[in-house]
Amino acid sequence: MNCQTLWIDGAPAVRLRGPAGDSVTVLLRGAQVISWVDADGVERLYCSPTSPLKGPQAVRGGVPVIFPQFSERGSLKRHGFARTREWTLLPSDMAAAHPSVALQLHNAVGDDPLWPHACVCTLTVSLLPQGLRMALTVANTGSSTFPFHAALHTYLAVGDVTQAVLTGVLPGGAALPLRDPIDQIFEAVAGPLQLQCPLGSLQLAHTGFRDVVVWNPGPDVVLADLPTGAYREFVCVEPAAVGDAVVLAPAAHWEGVTVISYNRALSTPDR
Repeated sequence: MNCQTLWIDGAPAVRLRGPAGDSVTVLLRGAQVISWVDADGVERLYCSPTSPLKGPQAVRGGVPVIFPQFSERGSLKRHGFARTREWTLLPSDMAAAHPSVALQLHNAVGDDPLWPHACVCTLTVSLLPQGLRMALTVANTGSSTFPFHAALHTYLAVGDVTQAVLTGVLPGGAALPLRDPIDQIFEAVAGPLQLQCPLGSLQLAHTGFRDVVVWNPGPDVVLADLPTGAYREFVCVEPAAVGDAVVLAPAAHWEGVTVISYNRALSTPDR
């Protein structure tokens, strides 16, 4: 396993390389995956080139960790505090079945007066043969029960979202075209999902997370940290626990896992 710490545009990060030449890069701030390059050299995630990696705002792209609040469903700042806090890199687990890197966030009762609960969040990122696995664990280390939302807000690179189709979120196996703007929560989705796009196909499976959020702003929404026209390059398909909050008792823990698998990019036949 090849794991190195480095600085990227002023932000501390860790990069894990797999035996097939694949790699994943994770910021220590927010434990945010910002790059996943597959064994064919294809970048599978979108990260905005105009979004500063060192903050102070959340990074637009990659896989932000949403915790303990989704969007504005609570009194905290949008999407909670996990994606802008500093996480700690844990020692490598040499016995792991696949190359993995883990980061941890400790929240004490007094760290945020709007969310006075003690917990430990751990994100473990693993390179699989033709895939990426991300596991988010939340442990209640305090003396009181607390509710929370969680999501892995995954920006998937698609090449051209207007030519992308998602299956697995609509009843009866119906396909969801992604040519129009979308911001929708699909509750109680068992999966797996399949995303067909010009970069090939992605299969998405999840456990622990009950819901799926699909988002793309479309051409008419102006975001300061997203270049004009960049909406075409990605779609967010995020495993989530947001329809019903997770309620965690003292000493209990919860885990949500997502696995993204890929097929090779579509090729153009020789003429």
